[in-house]
Amino acid sequence: MPLLITCPDDPAALALAQRWSADLHDAGVGVAAVVPCHLLVREVVRLAPQAVLVVAGVLDDALRQALALLAATAPCPLLLAGAHPADADLPLLLDQHLMGWLPADAAAAALPPALALALARFRREQAQQQALAGALARLDERKWVDKAKGVLMRAQQLDEDAAFRLLRTTSMQANLRVGEVARSLVEAAQLAEAVNRAGQVRMLSQRHVKALALRADARGRPDDLLADTGQRVRAHLDWLGRLTLPAPTAALLADVRAAWVPLQQAVAASATVLASPQQLHAADQQAEQLLARAEALAAALQAAGGRAPMHVVNRSGRQRMRVQRLAKQVLLAGLLPAPLAQAQAEAAALTLHAFEDALAELEQAPLSSEPIRAALAQARGHWQRLRESLRRCDGPDAPAGRAAVVRDSEALADSFDQLTRLYEHSMQVLLG
Repeated sequence: MPLLITCPDDPAALALAQRWSADLHDAGVGVAAVVPCHLLVREVVRLAPQAVLVVAGVLDDALRQALALLAATAPCPLLLAGAHPADADLPLLLDQHLMGWLPADAAAAALPPALALALARFRREQAQQQALAGALARLDERKWVDKAKGVLMRAQQLDEDAAFRLLRTTSMQANLRVGEVARSLVEAAQLAEAVNRAGQVRMLSQRHVKALALRADARGRPDDLLADTGQRVRAHLDWLGRLTLPAPTAALLADVRAAWVPLQQAVAASATVLASPQQLHAADQQAEQLLARAEALAAALQAAGGRAPMHVVNRSGRQRMRVQRLAKQVLLAGLLPAPLAQAQAEAAALTLHAFEDALAELEQAPLSSEPIRAALAQARGHWQRLRESLRRCDGPDAPAGRAAVVRDSEALADSFDQLTRLYEHSMQVLLG
């Protein structure tokens, strides 16, 4: 059906449109229907005309809205019969595929050549838009491929050609375009890093209190440890804040930021004087709040990845937290009054067993490589040394044992930091 006629929603306009329909019929032009503008989109979808003739003396708001909806849902060429549109309306009408204009007093015989020209213009416009969309898609794909090659070159120590070959091989195996694989890989890399960084905040919540307890115990260089811990928390939160996150996950990040404020204040209050047992206990409660919120954020980011191997990044990162938590609990058990000290000692035993179980799970996990196996073996060695230091904390050499726990906990946390980065950059995580 070649033509559909529409007009403003009033009797006079409808009568004028009906006259145009009769004249066009006499001129041999088929008209599918004459409809008021509020029915325009429905009838275009139902009848699928080649073009729409808009008969209007004035473009009122209802007609403008109908034409805009038509352009958005079922675009087709428009011809306007009536008063010449105002200059202000022309850009919008061109966007809505206006392809020609006829004066109100034009003869019906003038419409067939105008209609042929409008259809030719519309087809060319559509072809140009498709060509532009294709070029933009190829450009976008090229950007994702370049980003993905960079990720692989850094994570797998590949050169550019090898990284591209890996992408191409993966795309063939998955029956996907290289650009799709590249985009998926880049997004997975960003999510894996986000999980790692949220896990870092979780770990640093415990390291803060460990440093405060170390300062109260007058051992090591706790001021350096406190400064480094605070700087790292701020860096991770700033990085996470630059991500475009869905609203629920962004709310979780805001909760983490809010929980970080009172812990900062507790650290600042202890900058010039040693923290009392009551202050240490209060700081520990604030750290637990930060830990819980960072845990929720890491879990949400892990779930957003939609990849089964992503959980290993979070699991390995949680081991860093347990190391710091265990050292913190051992120090607090020697500094807090009896009931609180006993609670910390009992909690330390639970943390120790949780760490041991998780380490065994990681050692048995199928996601592995030679560097990962080497890092796990190194972590196991550091863990054995920490276990020996923990045994010294119950005897006459307890002060030296606690100092050794602090030292060994930092080495073990660093070992798991390296292991978590290896998991983060592993091909199983990146390619799912």
